[in-house]
Amino acid sequence: MPKPERELFALAGLLARVQTLVARQLEDQQVRLTISVDPPDLRLKADPRLIEQVVFNLVLNALEALEDRTGGCIELAAGNDDGATTITVTDNGPGIVADAREKIFVPFFSTKPGGTGIGLALSRQIMRLHRGELTVRSEPDRETRFTLRF
Repeated sequence: MPKPERELFALAGLLARVQTLVARQLEDQQVRLTISVDPPDLRLKADPRLIEQVVFNLVLNALEALEDRTGGCIELAAGNDDGATTITVTDNGPGIVADAREKIFVPFFSTKPGGTGIGLALSRQIMRLHRGELTVRSEPDRETRFTLRF
């Protein structure tokens, strides 16, 4: 795992880059992705490449969760919460059952057939290297929200 190379960057730009990276999948699956950043000029001092990797991974997971659903939506949001900068990735997919929620950050555990179980474990490790945290909240058949907190 590379040591984070921290720099100050705009979160709006990072979220827009992730949207561009998944544009084809969004179109193919007819999934709507929205971005909100409050305040619009919100900046973060972190390693933009590593944080982009985490957000990208979470969006890919959301797209997989929405694969067989119509009316799929993903929301990327960044803001301030109790003095911390947060980035959330929310989808309206089927959710994650309670038993799996306890294990999804464990390396090599996967709820997906053929999944490696590396993505979320790696994402959590990247957040720890930034002295941040990655958490999940999921309500079956309503929404799943991953929160990066710095």
